[in-house]
Amino acid sequence: MRRILVTKVIVGRIPLGPRELHHLKDVLRLGAGDEIEVFDESGLRGWGKLVAAGDGIEVEVEQIESPVVKGCRLAIASALPKGARADWMIEKLSEIGVQAFVPIISQRSVVEPRGTGKIERWKRIAAEAARQSGRIGVMRIDDPVQLEQAIGSGDWYLSFQDDAVPIMKLTANLPQELRVFVGPEGGWSAEEVADFARKQARSVRLTSTVLRVETAAVVAAGIIASGW
Repeated sequence: MRRILVTKVIVGRIPLGPRELHHLKDVLRLGAGDEIEVFDESGLRGWGKLVAAGDGIEVEVEQIESPVVKGCRLAIASALPKGARADWMIEKLSEIGVQAFVPIISQRSVVEPRGTGKIERWKRIAAEAARQSGRIGVMRIDDPVQLEQAIGSGDWYLSFQDDAVPIMKLTANLPQELRVFVGPEGGWSAEEVADFARKQARSVRLTSTVLRVETAAVVAAGIIASGW
């Protein structure tokens, strides 16, 4: 069944904004009488039919369902790759089912998001990926944060350290909530590695090869999701 994002799922009629109307009429080619699924950012889902309302269309929702979150609530905290690669990373993390994306600023970051333009674009990309993938809710996009302010006990960070634990050894017993840090192209600095250790974050190895930032983030999320 086709699905669209709405502000809030309720039983009854839900008015649609210009973006949703365009998607329904011009992309999905749907009209009054067609059945549709609606969902909101919190994860609520509903089912009903499209009904005519003046010059527009509304959704008459007959049944709703509360979200049932299975497995680990995963957040990816990552340095940003250059250009369109960041958009691709956001899209794929949303498809996989990542709960939140946290842009981090580290000592070797090559890209620092400025202004609200990028954040708003990523929110739109996350919403579109949620609509396509059938995931629960929409991946949250947090404001950029300095690395040292984001690290917490129990977090994971990707590294090539000798004591790094292969990620596949950890997926059989995942916590309910997990945050995984992905470093910039130049890797973590010695001071940052010491900060991870001081705050009792776990060093985790992903592959034996050096991956791009966006590749590492998506591969890590995919492996963890497979453990759900």
